[in-house]
Amino acid sequence: MDFDGTIVDTESPAYESTAQIWADNGVEFPMDWWLAGMGTDRKSAWVEELENRLGQQLDHDLVMKERQRIKDVLTEEQPLLPGVIELLEAAEKRGIATAVASSSPHSWVDRHLKRVGLFESFSCVVCRDDVDGVSKPAPDVFLRALQLLGVTAGSAVVVEDSPNGLKAALAAGLRTVVVPNPLVEALNFSGAYARYKSLDDLPADQLLDLVFT
Repeated sequence: MDFDGTIVDTESPAYESTAQIWADNGVEFPMDWWLAGMGTDRKSAWVEELENRLGQQLDHDLVMKERQRIKDVLTEEQPLLPGVIELLEAAEKRGIATAVASSSPHSWVDRHLKRVGLFESFSCVVCRDDVDGVSKPAPDVFLRALQLLGVTAGSAVVVEDSPNGLKAALAAGLRTVVVPNPLVEALNFSGAYARYKSLDDLPADQLLDLVFT
């Protein structure tokens, strides 16, 4: 499973906190630019883009610190997304090992998995830290997760929420169930094995029957 936007809606806080910084600088936030990079490792790209549009340099550390503060406050309020617990419990009953594969760092993913009580639920958690900083749409985090789980791509399934995550999973040879986060519902998810509005659109056992048959 992906983490951001799949297990917890961290994508909305990421968008809202960045949009707030842009608004504070009197610049309209470019939704199309933001969506194109969703599911990747943005680092300071949004600050550089803001500088380009302002035509002036900003104090990167100060701006990023304020954005992170806003994002943290908003993210701490986010619960688990619907259907996550049920899917993990159904997988455990069937002896299906689960993993997280994320473009975010361990400092972020581990913290929030522990906050929602799921850190121990996964056999492994793979982040960009584990693959030399390479993020989606490169397949590296998924390939590493397969290696740690000791399974082949043909016997595994990914749950993703973003087009870049889908591209990464497909590049790794993985069937992918897409549950788009609200910000990207209108984007292209061609190549997905199945698509749902929410993970609880159908019972967890029924979903597992569908993807593992």
